[in-house]
Amino acid sequence: MNKLRDKTHIILIVLILAFLATIVFEWGMDYLGVRSGQVTELGSVNGQEIKYADFENQVNFAIDQQRQQTGEDPDENVVNMIRDQVWDQLVTQILAEQEIKRLGITVTNQEILNWVYNSPQTLPEPIKRNFIDSTGQFNMSVYQQALATKTPEIQKFWAQVEEYLKQTLLSQKLQSVITGTVRVTEYEVLQKFKDENIKASFDFVFMDINSVQDNQVNITDGDLKTYYDAHKDQFKRDEAAKIKYIVFSDAATMDDTVSTEKQMMALIKDFKKFNPADSTTWAVVNDNSTAKFVDKFSKPNEIPADVIAFLYSAPKDSISGVIKADDGFHMVKLLDTKEGTETFSNAAHILINFGTDTNAAKLKAEQLMQRIKAGEDFSKVAAENSDDPSNKFKGGDLGWFGKGAMVKEFDDAVNNASPGDIIGPVKSTYGFHLIKVKAKQNKEFKYADIKKSVKPSAKTKDIARKKAEDFAFIAKDGNFDEEAKKLGIPVVDVPNFITKGAFIPGAGQNQAITKFALTEKKGSMSDPIKTQTGYAIYVITDKFPEGYMSFDEVKATTLPQLVKQEKKLDLLKQQSADLKGKISGDLNSLKNLNPAISVQHADTVSIAAPSPLIGNDFDFNNAVFKLQNGQISEPIRTAKGYYIVHMKNISNYDQAKFQQEYENIKTGLIAQKKQTITQDWLAELKEKAVIVDNRDKFFR
Repeated sequence: MNKLRDKTHIILIVLILAFLATIVFEWGMDYLGVRSGQVTELGSVNGQEIKYADFENQVNFAIDQQRQQTGEDPDENVVNMIRDQVWDQLVTQILAEQEIKRLGITVTNQEILNWVYNSPQTLPEPIKRNFIDSTGQFNMSVYQQALATKTPEIQKFWAQVEEYLKQTLLSQKLQSVITGTVRVTEYEVLQKFKDENIKASFDFVFMDINSVQDNQVNITDGDLKTYYDAHKDQFKRDEAAKIKYIVFSDAATMDDTVSTEKQMMALIKDFKKFNPADSTTWAVVNDNSTAKFVDKFSKPNEIPADVIAFLYSAPKDSISGVIKADDGFHMVKLLDTKEGTETFSNAAHILINFGTDTNAAKLKAEQLMQRIKAGEDFSKVAAENSDDPSNKFKGGDLGWFGKGAMVKEFDDAVNNASPGDIIGPVKSTYGFHLIKVKAKQNKEFKYADIKKSVKPSAKTKDIARKKAEDFAFIAKDGNFDEEAKKLGIPVVDVPNFITKGAFIPGAGQNQAITKFALTEKKGSMSDPIKTQTGYAIYVITDKFPEGYMSFDEVKATTLPQLVKQEKKLDLLKQQSADLKGKISGDLNSLKNLNPAISVQHADTVSIAAPSPLIGNDFDFNNAVFKLQNGQISEPIRTAKGYYIVHMKNISNYDQAKFQQEYENIKTGLIAQKKQTITQDWLAELKEKAVIVDNRDKFFR
């Protein structure tokens, strides 16, 4: 019982988290105690207010959880994502509460008491786990003792359990109302069984739409108009807008970089006291670094290249200065080294892609090798000629890697070379490599690492925001483009239409931008809005009502590509029909007509587990799984091209196995249907609800 008393606060937190994550819904009744305080309308759902204090407390709670999981403070993008999740959770909670009230759903005290006293082993896991003994079994005697205990702490625990069970029963009853009509037919179960269990092996010829060149099809304005009229539903759209913007960057500045270095250097005194055997000294790392200390040895390929360069040359217990690496700033203390069992290599390379002419690529690689042997600097040649963009400007450096980390040809060449060797050209699937083996080692290192990324300071952000506000003030009465030009800031046109929930380049799914674009008039300019890259100001360049995109809107953009695809498929239809007529016996006979024709094989595939060469295509599956053994299909049209299939073997339907698996399949289908119906029900509730969202007034 002492253990239960000690863990009461933990139990309550677990109950809160578990309940907020219940299946689809995330409702609850004030578990966090946040529905009091300042009356500030952040928003409302069907007239029911969402208070700022309520929202912000739940956001802070979620941020704390994120911080505990990752060990670091979430950045602005993560915080914005958390705000969106909490908002959606609150809206869902209120809608569910309103529906429970509207439908007259209630839970009696007797229902809760019956559950607690008569069926404790069926209680939700967050409650039941507090009474599990060392053998993993539910301990009834401890449970009954807890029920009989009248201390304030335990009484508070049971009060929380009672409220939790009440909300659980309410949610279960609501879900029963929503999903009570769910049924699964025997045909649906049979189809699911067949999709998973009927296996087919077949040969096929694929006529790829990309094999038809653009100049092989001719498109007229009449073709475009005919397609548009016949497929008008493809061009239906919600209310939309077009926007452009400028952004005042709030990225970290040189001052922020200098400040971060000073913060790290100020830790040297405490860092010198760091001792892996004394965990009380670990705080200098764990409290100031995104890389928490782990008392183990690390291999060279697990360590950033700039850090490993220091460790190789450092004596034990020495501390580096601030090391600027690709993944942030590091200050490290070497604690120990040992000889490992694995040899690691450090190499650089110059890659020459095959391109369209393999011989020309090989000749270029050989010529570069001659220049290097004649004395030219390998790093300089790599920067000027390598086709590997990931490292060409780092002299082709690949860092440290172990055996098997690279493609076989590259790996073999490095393993057979000695430090200092320059070898090549070595041919791999990527092209021709010239390789410089810089070093080989089998050392492993134990080290402490204070790691920080340079983040923009509050001052940096304030300066960016002030610049954006000043611009907005001036441009309100002037010309947006001209004022931006004066400052040398490019104006960016957002290529996609802005609709509800649209992804906006540089801003993601930003509620403030979407709300501005859809509610304001054409020509309106926004106040500065915080985005992923800084403070942006948007201008609405066009507005479009809900309905259909006009022919003129899509004539020069979407339509030509769609019509081109149709015409290419029409051309392939005739070609595949001609090819089908020339088959003699099996598909391999076509190679006698044209050796370039590729006959491919798919082995033991099903509708549920299709061939990776083809993918899950409804039209393809619908035709292929109706074939008999030995049958050759008619040409099968898909969005990617035409297939001709020769069925080699297709398994029979196993009635006995179907009967054996019937109930499990049915149960799974019912669960899927219930989830889908519940999600659709919730989406419809949100669509019909009057939701006022003023977050953009509070968070920018």
